[in-house]
Amino acid sequence: MENGQVVLPRRRTRTGDYRELATRGSYTVIFVMLGLLALRPLMVDQMVSRAEAYSAFGMLEQSRRQCNKALLRDSDNSGAWYQLARIHRAQNRRESAYVAYQRATQADAANTPAHFELGLMYADDDLYQQAIPYFDQVRKLGADDPQRLHQGGFAYHKASLDMLALCYEKAGDITKAEFTLEEIRVCYPSYTGADTRLAELKQRHK
Repeated sequence: MENGQVVLPRRRTRTGDYRELATRGSYTVIFVMLGLLALRPLMVDQMVSRAEAYSAFGMLEQSRRQCNKALLRDSDNSGAWYQLARIHRAQNRRESAYVAYQRATQADAANTPAHFELGLMYADDDLYQQAIPYFDQVRKLGADDPQRLHQGGFAYHKASLDMLALCYEKAGDITKAEFTLEEIRVCYPSYTGADTRLAELKQRHK
């Protein structure tokens, strides 16, 4: 004590140390959170891949769990919604499949399989007008990747044009049905079925 004053230098030093530790701890927490955010898309992709693998082996409940885990982390993941829709469809839960397919297409306008399969469900249920926008979206996305087709991939673009022509006819829009068949002839000249269908269409509605 000097002149009636108490000097506590060590206490002030400890307070400074605590502040420094708190600052370092805050930075550590921030870095960890940023790291987790950066890794989240990779984790979600891995879950969706596992869901696809389980589904390929008929393990649908395990596949569903992986989809649900993925959607808990990313509620707008188109791949997870698409896989979940396929599970519902395989188990004949059509209403749930419709909802999941719609979420998949809303999350990603370029998810070709989701758009095509949702259109196919509507067409199967004779809801041709509702099917048209989904097949039309696949058409707008353009021709399939030749390399993927060479490896045995499904020809979504050609199939969507086929279904689009059918849906237009069923919905009573014969002009658009004819136009779509003409588009098939231009895009796929080796596909002779378009000529036959076009002739039959004109014969039925002449």
